[in-house]
Amino acid sequence: MKVRIRYEGIQPPAHSTLQTWMEEWAQEHLVPRLSRNGASETVLYATLLHRPKGAKKYVAKLHMHLPGKRIVAANGENADLRLAVESALARLERETDRALARLRKQDEYRRRARRKRLRELKVQLAAVPEVTVAAASASIEPLIPRLEQIARHELAYLRAAGDLPSDYPSLRDVVDEALISVKGTWKADQDQDAVFRELLRALFKVLDREVAASRQFGEMVSLEAAPEPDAEDQAEAMVGEEFYEFYQPDEALRLADVITDESAPLPESDAAEAEQKYMVDVIKDLPITWRRAFLLRELEGMSQEHIAWVLDISESQVATWIGQADAFVSEKFRQAGLSHAPRQSIAAMKPGSSKLRQ
Repeated sequence: MKVRIRYEGIQPPAHSTLQTWMEEWAQEHLVPRLSRNGASETVLYATLLHRPKGAKKYVAKLHMHLPGKRIVAANGENADLRLAVESALARLERETDRALARLRKQDEYRRRARRKRLRELKVQLAAVPEVTVAAASASIEPLIPRLEQIARHELAYLRAAGDLPSDYPSLRDVVDEALISVKGTWKADQDQDAVFRELLRALFKVLDREVAASRQFGEMVSLEAAPEPDAEDQAEAMVGEEFYEFYQPDEALRLADVITDESAPLPESDAAEAEQKYMVDVIKDLPITWRRAFLLRELEGMSQEHIAWVLDISESQVATWIGQADAFVSEKFRQAGLSHAPRQSIAAMKPGSSKLRQ
């Protein structure tokens, strides 16, 4: 865990001592808590300032990001700088415990909901004749690696955007649920493309339920309790922190590093590799529906009719989403001054492609 401190009116000789002390405190009090919740790489931001007047001359402002798009923040004031920081740290520790407790309850709720769904699907599957289940398994088995690849990418995108936590659901969770769902409603005499579309449709529905459950739980608040201070507003009020929020060279894990396909051919140059990684980051910023329609066309070569069926929407809506995604991606490439057209970069992401598509 890293600690980033901004000083206002604090003499430089005290900086190194404060930095070391706060880092040691964070390692002892925060890292064990955060590690158990998959957030050990969180950065603690602090602003320490000295007021020339007033009984409480020193102010400490702290904030950090937690899973589930949550921000915890705490302030402390005192005539003594160290006591001001200690007060803020103690409050931050309490706020962190409260936030992580909510996450644990959310996780328990979602796991119970998943177990209930799986029981229902297994009951449905048990009613299907064994011969039909065997035929379904034989047709589905060759398509599982391809489905897992798409599921892996979708999970990475959703986690990078904060729509899902880093450790749940797992790849196995979502793929297994999609497989059981398709087997339970198996239709005979389908070709492999039709079966794969069935699997994709089931997979996206599983992921959508997980995202919806995460958002629904995160929005629940007590109607009797007083509203909590908006931690995001507190964080944004810390003047000067914006720079450190976005400028973190060589420290943040890039999405492209997580989902790079090892089966894809190596780029011909460093520039091509950089553009390919940039494309992955741009795709991550697309809305979920735009991204799925866009990637199904570009990487899977699906028609608008088939995309509409997989996503359970109209063809006109597919055309709209793909057009919006195309415009977004092209504008991002234009602003970045990249030489390749976006379609060339995304074609290089396609597994097994031997050359860039024209």
